[in-house]
Amino acid sequence: MLTTQDIRERFTQFFIDKGHEKIESSPLIPQNDPTLLFANAGMNQFKDNFTGKANPKNRRAVTIQKCVRAGGKHNDLENVGFTARHHTFFEMLGNFSFGDYFKKEAIAYAWEFLTVEMKIPKDKLYVTVHDSDEEARIIWHEQEGVPLDRIFYMGDKDNFWEMGELGPCGPCSEIFYDHGAENSDGADTTSCLLNDEGRYVEIWNLVFMQFEKYKDKNGEIKRKELPRPSVDTGAGLERLVACMQNVYWNYDGDGFNALKNKIEKISGKKYSDPKAQTSMRVICDHIRSATMLITDGVMPSNEGRGYVLRRIIRRAVRHLNELGLEKPSIHQLVPTVFESLGTEYPQNQANADLAIKLLKLEEEKFRQTLKTGLDLLYKEIKNLKGGNSLSGEIAFKLYDTYGFPLDLTEIIAQEKGLSLNTVEFDKAMAKQKASSKSASKFAAQDDNSAAFYKIKESTGESKFTGYSNLIGESNLIANIPFGQYQALVFKETPFYPEGGGQVGDTGLILNDKNEILAEVLDTQRPVEGLIAHICDVQDELIKDTKYILKVDKLKRNLTTRNHSATHLLQSALIKVLGNHVKQAGSRVDSDSLRFDFTHPEALTKKQIKQVENLVNQSISENLLVQATLMTKDEATEKGAMALFGEKYGDTVRVVEMDQFSLELCGGTHVEKTNDIGLFAITLETSLSSGVRRIEATSSITAFSYLQERSQVLNRIERIFSAKDELLLSKLEASQLELKAKSKEIQKLKDQLQAQSTKDLFNKINKFSNGVGLVSIDLKDGLAKDFRSISDKFVSTNKEDILLIYQVDGDKISYLLRTDKGNSKINCSKILKAAQELINGRGGGRADMVQGSGDATKANEFLTEIENQVKGL
Repeated sequence: MLTTQDIRERFTQFFIDKGHEKIESSPLIPQNDPTLLFANAGMNQFKDNFTGKANPKNRRAVTIQKCVRAGGKHNDLENVGFTARHHTFFEMLGNFSFGDYFKKEAIAYAWEFLTVEMKIPKDKLYVTVHDSDEEARIIWHEQEGVPLDRIFYMGDKDNFWEMGELGPCGPCSEIFYDHGAENSDGADTTSCLLNDEGRYVEIWNLVFMQFEKYKDKNGEIKRKELPRPSVDTGAGLERLVACMQNVYWNYDGDGFNALKNKIEKISGKKYSDPKAQTSMRVICDHIRSATMLITDGVMPSNEGRGYVLRRIIRRAVRHLNELGLEKPSIHQLVPTVFESLGTEYPQNQANADLAIKLLKLEEEKFRQTLKTGLDLLYKEIKNLKGGNSLSGEIAFKLYDTYGFPLDLTEIIAQEKGLSLNTVEFDKAMAKQKASSKSASKFAAQDDNSAAFYKIKESTGESKFTGYSNLIGESNLIANIPFGQYQALVFKETPFYPEGGGQVGDTGLILNDKNEILAEVLDTQRPVEGLIAHICDVQDELIKDTKYILKVDKLKRNLTTRNHSATHLLQSALIKVLGNHVKQAGSRVDSDSLRFDFTHPEALTKKQIKQVENLVNQSISENLLVQATLMTKDEATEKGAMALFGEKYGDTVRVVEMDQFSLELCGGTHVEKTNDIGLFAITLETSLSSGVRRIEATSSITAFSYLQERSQVLNRIERIFSAKDELLLSKLEASQLELKAKSKEIQKLKDQLQAQSTKDLFNKINKFSNGVGLVSIDLKDGLAKDFRSISDKFVSTNKEDILLIYQVDGDKISYLLRTDKGNSKINCSKILKAAQELINGRGGGRADMVQGSGDATKANEFLTEIENQVKGL
């Protein structure tokens, strides 16, 4: 029996033998594609190849792509564990042609791999084609011998692929595997056998990109033939494994066995137990997703990608609970994930310690949240007054705020003999999705990368000469608009383009007379391999003319020192905190450095001091800094650290600082660490859950920083007439005394306010309808006290209504409030009628509203409030 790893290797080798280049999987966080939440298909990283912006050297590629579908358009989360083939994390086998071969070859390769290499019987396979693609149908029948009664037409919904509203598109052809009549879902198959999705499962999709959708001059969307049609195919590895190993559920393939065995061991439950099976399947899938997302740089949070990750983790924890595991245990599965995935994703495996640390922390936090959510749910059930239906809005709050899957709420409700109002839940969900969509960060953006790709294709890549030289001469090969500036491209340049956290160089472009023609404000890499100088052009520059390129030496040198200090900082953090520390972002310029790293809690003062001392010790030891080009495999074997989610080429640059630091880096660095001079940490703070940030500086800016702090300290010493420990004691004593005095002052204020508000509440105006209005002009107070005063009112008065207002110049501020249980009074309606008189703005709930408006008509406003209360 072929194993999952066997199939990976055979697929890759099959297409290499057909002239394809093996390209490693892109990270799960899409690079340069803001339209995607996660990488969800093999073609994502080749988008520019398909649109024609890029022109790859090899027009054939093969990949094994890690994918996640758990948010946005493709969201399989709620189905995972309950169906045979839904996953949040899966692997996609893909072969691609970028304007090389087309339908005949793509069909031949797919059929040969499945029927010859994999030895799948032909009578187990069926084919679909788009209902307009007679060409593909004929190829399948005449070239590969597939009987016509095993080829089915499908419409746009199933068999036509589009990159978006505009751009490349084309028909698809899919291959289905027959799992046998015993797995039929009973669907009506009179029109098409493949309607039975239980029995017939899609295992391969061939997309033929032969058209381009565009807008004509009238704005109408039209379609034209692409000059170089392409092929994008994808075969789900987990589905293919199930076919090859003669199992129906993907989870019964060997790729999940190690995880199932580990879950059985820690839970004491058996996968063969129907009561445990679903939970084990959910956990198997979700731990793969969570581990791969974290090790690709996604951190749990309350928004965007981090929110999706958090939901995946929480759903897994809930199912661990179902298996009786009440203590943090999900992190124990991380090593088993990489045992199952083999050697395909070494960069992820290198970050396993981080996944273990964060998953343990996230589970500990959620278990408390889980308890809080359950308490809320039981309280809502207890407070139900009649009826046997639980509010869908409550279910959504549990889902959205506490991470409760809907099925958990339904199960608990059923146990209590209640139904759940799913219509309300769906409405709340739709509202949230609409809100998320409008606020999404993942929106399409236009760029001018196509122009840069054309330059690269016609002139080749830019050569960077700035590791050793800050002045150079080169011919101008392109000058294109870049916003309000010009982007100048030279054949070679000493200017470093922004990358790896290091800012782009600035400087000057001069002619042979040393006259300044342009000021370089920034240096960027608009597409891989090309360097663009973003310039304020002061005089005309002529293409193919040689110019002098001069980097700002002081700025570069200071930036270089800070960059080298960043490498020392990362190594020092790992030594002090542990191997879970990974770089999560950085920015290095001439003034300072900023380093974001994975760590679940704030550093202590002792730890900060240890890190700072380690860096300065390495500086004083004058370590040799060497940069070496080597293969990626050699760098990995040597132990070089890589950036989160970064995709590297076959040849990488490794920067080594003796035995202290070893990293992949294309940035500029000092020759010896003593060139850095001095290092000082200026700030340590939280960036997000599980991610900390250190800000620091080096060289002359570090000296200036410490000098300024010393001057401030000297002033404090003079003020308190003390130094060292005595000064610290005096400061602490002063702080304690200040806190005590503040408490006394606040206590007196509270007493005065309590007495004054009590007197004010007595001035009640009762109307004939039995409703009383208390109106308070807070002349000497603060508008921020409105809320606390109204809290005191509703704590003692459940029947009447309170109006607090304050006139400040031409503005009147106001608050209207009654007790929450007072159904007679709707403050919102009262305010709405009165607020129009003063062009007021504000709002709130039925029991409390607040706002402000034009004070010139304050009397009319107050009278209208009174009239509204009288009319209740």
